[in-house]
Amino acid sequence: MTRRRYVVDASVVAQWYLPAEHSAAAELLLLRDLELLAPDLLLVEVAAIAWGHVRRGALDAATAERILAELRQVPLTLRPVPELTPEALALALRTGRPVAECLYLTLAVQGSCPLVTADRELHDALAASPLAGHVLWIGDLA
Repeated sequence: MTRRRYVVDASVVAQWYLPAEHSAAAELLLLRDLELLAPDLLLVEVAAIAWGHVRRGALDAATAERILAELRQVPLTLRPVPELTPEALALALRTGRPVAECLYLTLAVQGSCPLVTADRELHDALAASPLAGHVLWIGDLA
């Protein structure tokens, strides 16, 4: 039997380390036997989120560095951005969504799996589109 596959974006992954509304649901992705995918941009985006928390005084620098180090140990298949960029640009032009978001969406389409997101705007923008089958709201994880 093949493992279920999901693409995870930074809005979900950040909740593995920073308490938020859907942290428990996000952690389920780590506890189940799943194949998790993301573009390697994920590392930059999570580092930026951690940096933002440090700038606001909500996190210390050592914790931000630990988050990134721990993330690199998660069994997550990272795909290089250059491989995804041509299709991501095409999706961005078709959907009007930012190219960075479309990197994740491209990976979901290529992998025939959903992109799990905690980004309500992204989810809602795609929920009524032909790509609806490739986006899953974090709160809807069963």
